[in-house]
Amino acid sequence: MQGDKIEIDKSILTGKLKSRTLLIEPVLNWINYSALIFSFPLSSALLLFAQINREGNLFYVTNLLIATILFCGFLLYSVLNLNKLRRVPGVSKELNIELTTEIAGKLGWKIITRDQQLLIANPSGRRFSSNWGRQVVIIYDKQDVLINSTYYGLHDFKSPFHWFGNRKLERQLIERFEENIKKTNR
Repeated sequence: MQGDKIEIDKSILTGKLKSRTLLIEPVLNWINYSALIFSFPLSSALLLFAQINREGNLFYVTNLLIATILFCGFLLYSVLNLNKLRRVPGVSKELNIELTTEIAGKLGWKIITRDQQLLIANPSGRRFSSNWGRQVVIIYDKQDVLINSTYYGLHDFKSPFHWFGNRKLERQLIERFEENIKKTNR
C-alpha cells in the first residue's frame, strides 16, 4: 500500500486518503482489522463465562472485559480514521509548496515525491526514533493543505496502534506551517 498511486481528486472530495489498489487489499485489511478488534473482547467474554460457570470471582474478569471493550473502541476509532486528511488553511498553492518543502527539509525528512499537487515524505528514522515506517502525505488543494501521517508495519499494513504518534507528527507539521504563514504575512 505504501507504493500505491494516490487519487488526489477523490482524496480532496472525501477528506480521506484514497489510493488505487487491488480489490483484495482492502478486503484483507478489513479482515485483519476486524479480527484484531473483536479478538480481545471475545477472549475476555469467554473468560467471564468460564468464571460464571465455575462460580468464581467475577470482579477482575469483569474489569478485564470492560478494559478490553474500551481498548477495542479506541482501536475501532483509530482504524476508521487511519486515512483521514487534516485540512490546514494556507496562503497560495505556490507558497504552500515552498513552505512545506522547507519545513520537511528542516525536520530532516526524506522527500519521496514532490510535484504541484502532492508531497510524500518519510520522517527521519534515527536509531531510537519512533518514526521508522512512517509516511507523511501532503496534498495541495487551492489555498489549503491536506495532511495525513501513517505508520506502515510489516507487509505495508497500516497500523492502528500508532495513532498518537501519527497525530503528533501531523500537529508538529501544522504548527510549523502556521508559524511560517504568520511570518510571511507580516
